[in-house]
Amino acid sequence: MRYFGTDGIRGKFGTSPIDEEFFPRLAMAVELFANKKCNRKNLSVCVGRDTRQSGIPLQKALIRGFSNAVKVFDGGILPTPAIAEITRHTQSDIGIAITASHNPAWDNGIKFFNARGEKFTVSEEEELEQTLENVTNVIVQKPEVINFHSEAKQNYCNQYENFLPNGTLSKKVIALDSANGATYEVARKIFEHFGAQVIQIGNQPDGKNINDNCGTEHPEALETLMKQTQAIIGIAHDGDGDRAIIFDETGEKIDGDIFLGIIASHLLKTNGLPNKSMVTTVQSNLGLDQYLRSVGINVIRCDVGDRNVYQTMVRNDCYFGGENSGHLIFRKFSPVGDGITAALFTLAIVTGNNIKLSELKTKIALFPQKSFNVSVNAKVPLSDIKNLNEDVENINSKLPSPHRVLVRYSGTEPKLRVLVEAPDQEMVDDAWKDLKKSIIDRMTDNGISASIL
Repeated sequence: MRYFGTDGIRGKFGTSPIDEEFFPRLAMAVELFANKKCNRKNLSVCVGRDTRQSGIPLQKALIRGFSNAVKVFDGGILPTPAIAEITRHTQSDIGIAITASHNPAWDNGIKFFNARGEKFTVSEEEELEQTLENVTNVIVQKPEVINFHSEAKQNYCNQYENFLPNGTLSKKVIALDSANGATYEVARKIFEHFGAQVIQIGNQPDGKNINDNCGTEHPEALETLMKQTQAIIGIAHDGDGDRAIIFDETGEKIDGDIFLGIIASHLLKTNGLPNKSMVTTVQSNLGLDQYLRSVGINVIRCDVGDRNVYQTMVRNDCYFGGENSGHLIFRKFSPVGDGITAALFTLAIVTGNNIKLSELKTKIALFPQKSFNVSVNAKVPLSDIKNLNEDVENINSKLPSPHRVLVRYSGTEPKLRVLVEAPDQEMVDDAWKDLKKSIIDRMTDNGISASIL
């Protein structure tokens, strides 16, 4: 597709398509697309954004593109999962999050949800792009805009009101890093509702500091905070709040696959996995599969992206799924990843079983794994890069079973992501070195500018 990646449209603000010229056209295309889907002209749209400075002009530009047949509910600064939830709450036809998630402040983007709060499918994005190609002139007609910033935040917080018994977190200290992003207000409010003492960083957004040395992309900030507190848990969100990474009470970050394993095994014990299956992506460690099989849980794999996780969950009637990057989906609560929900489930396990996270994580042993990213100036299909596939197959043939070698492009950034995993650390190290040399050599040979990040 021309515009959409694995998670909406994303890029540097001020450059096409993330600019004030494109967004009104996009809104017109969204309206035409929704008219066709809903088979009517009068529509309602729910819009929210993260804390980026560029979110304000982009949202204004987007709204300018809607006709006066559209009612716009403006929720203000909201986590992405809150926008999905508020879309359902307001019975809107379309939900829109203006965000670039974990990307730096100079980027921005946009994500779309249907009336059920589900992310657009690939076929829906393709249809929207086709509609967009036929939109040329933008006619400003001033849609009805309803500002309900405070109400939207409160409605989102209210859904958690009975998630834990009252006072569950009384006298419990929680360390929280909100990435100077969309959760900076609501996360604290939700945890304090259950009596927690919250020590927070990343809660001073100025429009330019989202994800800047904080949040999921820079967990060292929370690690430092954990060492200065007596917190039972550390929670870091990304810029739009659909992810969470967790630190145990010793201040050590819990690997994302171990996090998935802890939640899945808890859900099995509490009858939260009706068919004893969960979904994760090809990126997750083989050690996770091995552990979950040992406790009676079947693992279903899918392509990277929380949208793919959710759709695979639906097809297989699974309640729980996620990515080791911290996107966890609890289908009973939301059709999208939600960092706050993931954190609350973790707190429910710790408090309900009177157990420490450091004890839980030792039950899951992961395979040795190494990865690296390669910056590229063009995403040339890997099959078109002469001799690369042969090199990868040769490396595969030298690794013991079970093992994995993954070479894939990022869906949101100009990067190639590479991962090697096998039972033996030395063999992983050797394969990792061979892959680094091969990829740079083959891309250079084929005229692609590439560098290891």
